[in-house]
Amino acid sequence: MTRYLRCFDNPGALIALIVTVLLSVGLVTVYSASGARAGLENYQAAARAEAREGTGREIIFQHGDDYVRKQLMWTLIALAAAAFVFKLPIEQLEKWSPWVLCASMVLLVMVIATPLGVESKGARRWLRLGGMTLQPSEFAKVAMVLFMAKFLADKRDKIRNLKEGFIPAAGITAVFLGLIVLEKDLGTIILMGTVILGMWGLAQVRLTHLATIVIGAMPVIVFLVFQQSYRVHRILAFLHPEKYTMTHGYQLNQSLIAVGSGGTFGAGLGSGMQKYHFLSESHTDFVYAIVCEELGMVGGVAVALLFLAFILIGLRISYRAPDYFAGLAAAGLTMIIGWAAFINFFVVLGLAPTKGLALPFFSYGGSSLVTSLVSVGLLMNIANYSASVAAGGREAL
Repeated sequence: MTRYLRCFDNPGALIALIVTVLLSVGLVTVYSASGARAGLENYQAAARAEAREGTGREIIFQHGDDYVRKQLMWTLIALAAAAFVFKLPIEQLEKWSPWVLCASMVLLVMVIATPLGVESKGARRWLRLGGMTLQPSEFAKVAMVLFMAKFLADKRDKIRNLKEGFIPAAGITAVFLGLIVLEKDLGTIILMGTVILGMWGLAQVRLTHLATIVIGAMPVIVFLVFQQSYRVHRILAFLHPEKYTMTHGYQLNQSLIAVGSGGTFGAGLGSGMQKYHFLSESHTDFVYAIVCEELGMVGGVAVALLFLAFILIGLRISYRAPDYFAGLAAAGLTMIIGWAAFINFFVVLGLAPTKGLALPFFSYGGSSLVTSLVSVGLLMNIANYSASVAAGGREAL
């Protein structure tokens, strides 16, 4: 019994346990939500075939479990990637971080400036390589956190200096976020902007410098919102949902119906109704609404508490880290997952305007899943590194 209780003093093991539970529930929810979507796609394919005489036999229909099969495949790829980064020496991660950021920025440029970039629903965020479609901005989030942790560690004595510390950090961040702006991905901009601000705060950047950045960013965010009419409509639908029930507020209203109909204990796994063509993004951005509908308030709160525990344990890993780079990297990686999760919760529950941010470990999609599990692998690596240094097996950098 004592041996099993020791895991509660091991933050890496706790992170692994929490993520295993979240991944398991996420896969079951994707299976539940995506079966209905596959049925809709089959119906649409049949209708198109019927409209084109003689092409009915050419249609390849979706099986109900196609989505979860793909998600399982991505889960295995993501676990392999997490195992790889878990084994990498921390000093190697720090050394490679600038090159990893450069590679991720090249991919972002390829999305914007080459025919390999894929546009969907008015945004150009995806890259088609062979038979796969990837979202480079997901991988760039981890790359940026590792690089910023190295930069802040290297400039620890100069970061409070405007010219030698803060302006270079702000300039690199501006280039990174500028590429995301060109992809029309406001959700990632807001998420990464707050993550980087959090890392700067932990690095004890001057409050006047932070305040200047925040004040300067506000008109930029307002401009980006008004640049796209659908963003304005989403904010209006958030403020006045009753006026946009069947237009820009449709997703939000259907999400609230799903959450409310779940009651205390839910309709039961697989028994929800909103996934049947009412909530169109039920397997991606609004998968948490299906969790609440099928598992009820109890299940929804339990998932939120697991993410809160993840944040607290991640910050504990950051606090215990034996060197500056590892501590800041752990904090940034924790914020990427934790803040994305709670922004998603707020959107699903109608507490924030609708924004396309995936729920880590739950939403269907390979890029998000790989990024989340790589972040977990890095957190566990840092926890293991801290334990090794504390035991005298390794020296802090």
